[in-house]
Amino acid sequence: MEQQIVQPIEKNLWWVVPAKLAGVRKPTKEELTNLQTAGIGAIVSVLDDPSNLALYDEANIPHLWLPTPGGTAPSREQVQNLQGFVDQQNQLGNAVAIHCTNGRRRTATMLAAYLISSGSSYDEAMQMIQSANSDVDLREAQTTFLQVLAEQ
Repeated sequence: MEQQIVQPIEKNLWWVVPAKLAGVRKPTKEELTNLQTAGIGAIVSVLDDPSNLALYDEANIPHLWLPTPGGTAPSREQVQNLQGFVDQQNQLGNAVAIHCTNGRRRTATMLAAYLISSGSSYDEAMQMIQSANSDVDLREAQTTFLQVLAEQ
């Protein structure tokens, strides 16, 4: 079996809004310091299990948990909670990293939802996401959710 090479966390970090908002894969305990060195001051987990939350408590990193099952879209309430948390953390001078397991689907969906909620069109949001990370791979339920969100 081929061993998967795990990219260093700071190389996996992708900025959608420089110094304010980024996506990343699920960090390990050892990688939290590297994330903080890279400028991340707060974390949003969209994993559907609470793994890692105790790590963020331990490391004294502000965090928000918005559990979203794989391949699905968040709720509108989760997007509102995300927007409030990111805006609050940015005002405090903390850049926010959003993560799921690999940082390509749920993470990208949440990032795009934040951009749309902040005034971007669907196309603008997706262009920002794709130029920040060309590996993004949204499911149909996620793109549909974002398109509907953008039409509100």
